[in-house]
Amino acid sequence: MAKTTDGKTSKRPTKTRRPTNARAAVSFEKLLQAAADVLADTGFEKLTSNEICARAGLTPPAFYHYFNNKYEVLEELADRLMRKQNESFSAWLAEFSENGLRLPSAEALEKLFEAAVQISAQEPSGLWTIRALRALPNLTHLRLKWQRVYADQVFEAARQLAPEVAAETLWMRVRIVVEFAYIVGELAIEEDRIPQDMLFKQVGQLFGGILDRLVIPDA
Repeated sequence: MAKTTDGKTSKRPTKTRRPTNARAAVSFEKLLQAAADVLADTGFEKLTSNEICARAGLTPPAFYHYFNNKYEVLEELADRLMRKQNESFSAWLAEFSENGLRLPSAEALEKLFEAAVQISAQEPSGLWTIRALRALPNLTHLRLKWQRVYADQVFEAARQLAPEVAAETLWMRVRIVVEFAYIVGELAIEEDRIPQDMLFKQVGQLFGGILDRLVIPDA
């Protein structure tokens, strides 16, 4: 059982263990790559421990040495994808912050969303990983974790622009904006009736207006 931040025991199982040497790390990565390949080829419904092992050329005991089930494999893949996106976002935020206290332009926001979607698209299992984060209750904790990481980073930057807005209110506004941003990422991947370049352009303009409202004090 896993421990929550308040010391209570949660029902979510934890991984058996992570690799502790180079040889074990190779097996661990083979399992993850095999799972990504299965997702890319056939989707989540065909993802099983047996299929992962067959693709990886490993035995089921090797799988269960690291993972309790396929959901934990998905969690690892999703966590890595979110980490890559956050690294890109952090670099963008740092570069933007160097230019002083101001809201990002529509063009800057356009580039931010484009970069995030490109990271997902470059991963073989990116599409299914994004779908799983939204659809599977087992991954809700991970989606919330990374959304809050983004919200905290944006909040720290935003409160310098809006010192008169109560911290609780500002974080809540930022969290809502982050939720919208995640939906845009899913839309870019799923909706083939909107060209991505046009989508990012529209999103940049729309989010520019939203951020303008973000720093306005409560009436």
